[in-house]
Amino acid sequence: MLDAINVVSYVKTSGSAGIHIYIPLGAKYSYDQSQMFAKLLVSIVHSNLADFTSLERKIKDREGKMYLDFLQNRPGATIACAYSLRPKPGATVSMPLHWDEVKKGLQMKDFTIKNAIARIKSEGDLFKGTLGKGFDMAIALDKAKSLFY
Repeated sequence: MLDAINVVSYVKTSGSAGIHIYIPLGAKYSYDQSQMFAKLLVSIVHSNLADFTSLERKIKDREGKMYLDFLQNRPGATIACAYSLRPKPGATVSMPLHWDEVKKGLQMKDFTIKNAIARIKSEGDLFKGTLGKGFDMAIALDKAKSLFY
């Protein structure tokens, strides 16, 4: 969906059970604007993939579906930063990915304290672009409206 609306994004493992998607904003938008944009994105994704995704915060009510959490982007919420070591079995690492690595079979244990440095050396800093200039939200919203509504 982000490709369809010409919004550059970056993905990383949480180092635990999730995947985080980052969109460079270029310090152009307020917290409220960014949260509204994230809510709109997950709403569109969920409406197109309702059999696979959930917006339900309570785990027991998700029925095994992937939770789309736009509320992680709020004051007081914590999130593992890229390349951080997690207190998990095997010492997993929150690892930036190439989008084509996000597929069935991806496991958090694929990225650990034992292989993180070698991966960074071979792939470079895949998260560097998160500090980019950002995008024009109005243009992206117009594009989303024309494609998904």
